Amino acid sequence: MARPVSGLVEVVKAAHLKTAFIYNWEPLRNLSQPLSLYASYFRDTAYDEDGDEWVGDEAARCLTTLRPDLLFVYLGTVDTIGHDHGWMSPRYLAQLERVDGIVERVLAALPAEYHVIVHSDHGGHERNHGTDAPDDMRIPWLIAGPGVKRGYEITTPVSLLDTAPTIARLLNLIPDPQWEGRVVEEVFE
Repeated sequence: MARPVSGLVEVVKAAHLKTAFIYNWEPLRNLSQPLSLYASYFRDTAYDEDGDEWVGDEAARCLTTLRPDLLFVYLGTVDTIGHDHGWMSPRYLAQLERVDGIVERVLAALPAEYHVIVHSDHGGHERNHGTDAPDDMRIPWLIAGPGVKRGYEITTPVSLLDTAPTIARLLNLIPDPQWEGRVVEEVFE
């Protein structure tokens, strides 16, 4: 039996703030409870090499027109290329470079007062992931915005579970007491 824990989107909604999701991998529709999102945009394009282009374009448009308090953006092609061609393969690295350009376009649309956290949901090895191996578990986790140290390298372990409490801090919200992560305090000035 699952515990009744409010997720980040539900905490944001309870504070009368707006969350938008833009994604291209359909199972992510389950990340929030019904009636919690202000806007949701989905296209099944994670398996298309150029499938993240519309995600980036829609994210930039959303930032300038809707200006949600929280925008979740998922770019799925790097994962699918990893499965098809192998993590760290030439095709994987080329796709990563392509997606980096998309992220750059989204960041260009980001209002100055916003914060951004960029991370992967997992690493990988060969054409797989899901083990406890370091290549599967180690991910990039970056944060920038007002009040965040510039050029600071995080030296303590950071988990995906730390993202929601850190976002709650940025939005001045109280996390659900049952959340397992921590605020990554060391990144703040």
